[in-house]
Amino acid sequence: MKSPAQEYVELVRDGVMAAQYIRDWESDRADAVLLAPAFTFLMSNRPVDVQFWLNVGSAGWWERLYQPLTHPHVLSRHWQADKLWLDSDEVAARQETLQRLTQGLLQRCRHTLYLGLSELGEDGYEQQGALLMAIQHVLREHHER
Repeated sequence: MKSPAQEYVELVRDGVMAAQYIRDWESDRADAVLLAPAFTFLMSNRPVDVQFWLNVGSAGWWERLYQPLTHPHVLSRHWQADKLWLDSDEVAARQETLQRLTQGLLQRCRHTLYLGLSELGEDGYEQQGALLMAIQHVLREHHER
């Protein structure tokens, strides 16, 4: 029988799970720059003076990670066994995740937020991701006041 540590290493090696590690955040210098994906930054639970959100037009802010043989909602204890996962469930879950992600990031930003935007995505098409649409909506409402 394999130990949990051996199973974890195999999951990371096989690409099923991303490597996570425990880090001593206290040893970081106050004037340092931290580059991290949004969810990794949230897990550090570390407030900062300035944040840069890059590529806010990308659908990546909206999409969940797709991993083989896992589904965080359908496989949870709260999901009804006989219920089908519909597109409407996926949209609602994505909206809730995006809301929680942005709220968590904003709560950890003490002073300034910079938004990075590219008109075209990696595939050469115009980007109109959910985060960009939400930001545009907030700016329109603020401008109308």
